[in-house]
Amino acid sequence: MRERPVVAPSSAVANPPARTPKSPPHRIASERILDAATAVFAREGFDRANMDVIAAEAAATKPTLYARFGSKERLFEAAVEREYELRKARLFEAYAGTEPEAFRQRLHHWSSAYFDLVAERPDAFVLIAEGERHPAAAAIIKRANDEIVDRIADLVGRISGSPSRRGARLVGTMISGIFTACAREVVIGGDIELTDAAALCESFLYSALRGVDPDLIEAVG
Repeated sequence: MRERPVVAPSSAVANPPARTPKSPPHRIASERILDAATAVFAREGFDRANMDVIAAEAAATKPTLYARFGSKERLFEAAVEREYELRKARLFEAYAGTEPEAFRQRLHHWSSAYFDLVAERPDAFVLIAEGERHPAAAAIIKRANDEIVDRIADLVGRISGSPSRRGARLVGTMISGIFTACAREVVIGGDIELTDAAALCESFLYSALRGVDPDLIEAVG
């Protein structure tokens, strides 16, 4: 007697075993490339940075870099944009705190978020300073920084009680500029302790903001 072939149940055919999802390889590789690019561009500057060196630091190949980003310029822009997105995420989380705090505690919270990021990603601050010299990257920096200033202006308006949006935004621009200047003195100058710079920056801002006349904010319009 001939044996009948074994046929799998229809349910097994219709519902094959689920496959374990894999991490997206391109995303992982892109983050590694951007990390390497940030380090090399910060260390060498855009003009001297070499795609072979970036590829080696990323454990990738130069053709992979060009396939993913198209050019050295686009890789530079992508690195700058990634760093500003990380910065916005960290700062906006700090600005969004809902716990009732005195102004000094709020300012300390915001300042700590900023300078913790400086400590974690010093190359990013050098990279962004370099990016301001290149038109495409500078446009990315301006757009992202405008978003940060707008968020700071919201805080200034709420704390001061002033209805002047332009006045609050001008104060926000001052605050952002002071933070940026302090960070650059530390990471580019290299001879100032970060904790000392952070404490001085916070103290300066606290004294300055407490002394601001709300009428002058409104006068800006």
